[in-house]
Amino acid sequence: MSGLIQDIIQDPELALLYEPSLLVSDSQRRFNCLRDAILEQLKPRDFIEHMWVAEFIGGEWESWRLRRYKSLMVTAARHQAVHNLLSMVLKTDTRYDIDDLAERYFTTKTVRRRVEAILRAFGLSEANIDAEACRCSISDLAGIDRRLGELALRHDKILQRLEDNRAGLARPTQLEPCGDGY
Repeated sequence: MSGLIQDIIQDPELALLYEPSLLVSDSQRRFNCLRDAILEQLKPRDFIEHMWVAEFIGGEWESWRLRRYKSLMVTAARHQAVHNLLSMVLKTDTRYDIDDLAERYFTTKTVRRRVEAILRAFGLSEANIDAEACRCSISDLAGIDRRLGELALRHDKILQRLEDNRAGLARPTQLEPCGDGY
């Protein structure tokens, strides 16, 4: 652990800046690795820079989480995708058969093989299921992409602020406590 990270951990006011907002499915270890790598790279020199870097880390973590959610959302849409593809290729009046096949595709090997054979007969494969799942999720994915774009802009602004701040400083300032805080 670098000296900067050790200093932050020992300084309660700075440690609060870097307190993560993790969800149940998030990894504290991965967050710590990301935080430590960014801190090591950007090396904030004063309290304002620490605030910007903490904001940068939060945005990077949110971006990482959203990119992970994109694949989870497409995966979650696979049931609907199987149903849609079966509905397109099967000429049946019985919706129950398609519903049953789509439902059991994920839980029963024999049904999975049957569905794969039906799809293969129409020139379709597992990749078509993924493509259909993506199509089913596209509006949600677009919302995530918009947010990722917003986070990228914020990321760039923070880096620009750091660069501008450092260009205007004659020498790095040291953090000095004043009473109960900074």
